[in-house]
Amino acid sequence: MPPILLVNDDGIDSPLLQVLVSSFQRLGDVVVAAPRQEQSWVSKRMSRFETLQVAKREDLPYPAYAISGSPADCVNLAIGHLLAQPPAAVVSGINVGHNAGLTYILSSGTIGAALEGALHAIPSFAASMALDRNDYDRLKDEPQALGRKLQAKVQQAAELFATFVEETLALQGTVYGVVHSLNFPSSPNENPKITLSNPALTQASSFFENNDQSYSFIYRELAENEPNSPTDRETLKSGDISYTKLDFSTLGRNL
Repeated sequence: MPPILLVNDDGIDSPLLQVLVSSFQRLGDVVVAAPRQEQSWVSKRMSRFETLQVAKREDLPYPAYAISGSPADCVNLAIGHLLAQPPAAVVSGINVGHNAGLTYILSSGTIGAALEGALHAIPSFAASMALDRNDYDRLKDEPQALGRKLQAKVQQAAELFATFVEETLALQGTVYGVVHSLNFPSSPNENPKITLSNPALTQASSFFENNDQSYSFIYRELAENEPNSPTDRETLKSGDISYTKLDFSTLGRNL
């Protein structure tokens, strides 16, 4: 079986990626190709005017490459140059913070990496985890500071994600343009179930604030329109795991 390609947008040293690797190694060989530093909110950006640098990480106990570009760059470069054959799957995550609702889905580097794999007709998966504000801020300030409670939560999510990928690969053949996106809740139920959910139709105001003669990014809460329930955000709030099948191949079927 070809290896599974693992990627993220929080950087190759993210502890959530390292937990994911250990869970997926039971499925077979894994190769990591991830940004050398955080690349959040870049969607499927490709480095058109940059020269990518690739460093093999000899300090990690699995094949791993730190790449200077975006998450989608990492997938494209790995498929074209670092792997001897196409991977069995592209697995992206676990993202620090959820990617529920269209605003985040279409902005996410985590999902952008999975989409790059899907556009090569490779089964592609993305996983993100909602965090309470204290955990989110702590991980952004101290990327290695998971702590015992959050470590257990991430470990549970990684194991459930690996099982979901294993079962999905056993059922489906070659696909094009499909990303399987899972969001894990910050406060899961005792036995959280994976619930098929629609993307929430989120609506953003400006993400920038005026600082004299410049503008800087600031997070603002999103408004929501009313799609069919359950939405991914509703599922997260209920303590279950949202599963959204993002089928971009249907965009060519409008006529």
